[in-house]
Amino acid sequence: MKAITKSRKAVREALAQEGWRFSVVSSVKDFDAHRSACRTLTLPAGTESDNRARSIREELLRPIPWELRSSGMYPRWLSYVSKAARKRLQSHLPIAAEFCLTHGFVFLSGDVWAERTGGRWRVHRADGPAVTVDDREVYFWRGRQVSKETVLDEPRVDRILAEQNQTHREVLLQRMGVERFTREAELKQKDAFRDSVLLKVDTAEKRGTWRDGRWTEAPLQLAFLKVVCPSTQKTYFLRVDPDVETAKQALESTLPLYRRDWEHDLVAET
Repeated sequence: MKAITKSRKAVREALAQEGWRFSVVSSVKDFDAHRSACRTLTLPAGTESDNRARSIREELLRPIPWELRSSGMYPRWLSYVSKAARKRLQSHLPIAAEFCLTHGFVFLSGDVWAERTGGRWRVHRADGPAVTVDDREVYFWRGRQVSKETVLDEPRVDRILAEQNQTHREVLLQRMGVERFTREAELKQKDAFRDSVLLKVDTAEKRGTWRDGRWTEAPLQLAFLKVVCPSTQKTYFLRVDPDVETAKQALESTLPLYRRDWEHDLVAET
């Protein structure tokens, strides 16, 4: 859903009674023109800004990349806004702000999409850019900034295995789904323990390790544990650490907080 809209009119109306000069732009080009042409100042944060709890939308703007928002003015400028204006402004929060001697505050407005999970919101959009201004688009997947291709291109096994950026690879894997990936990727069986099978496949990313007295580079692997539910007999694929060597170690890694004799209990359950 769209959590913040880039209505310049709404920003002006919300701040009209604040008593200081300001202007609103909706492109990075115009925002940067103020930065380069005006004498900007870094204002101190007021005590109200330090002590007041951040709203959901204010927290949502934290992962916005630095090339869009200024390095030091967010959320400092919020301490100069009255409580009533701050409430009116929530759905139209500027994603960046600067203060110059000529124009006062200069705000950059933009659209921000987000999803809510576990009582928290994160920047996310599955079918387009999650942050947009008039001349820039930024893509996010579940709170992580990624490339346009990672969000919009069809996720395929060869694309996932060839991707060297770990974040992009993880997002593509989430979009494709673990079960479909394990079916199509031709993973190799490395070990088995009872009904559990450890499967691994190499990716294009290289990782250096110190082994046998020398430094070597080897492909970074994706590892999955194939398990069978003892009650329903349904098969599941669990993502595990690629460094595990045996299926038993992989199974134990999925139960990190289990303190009893899990192997004895698992046998008793089956």
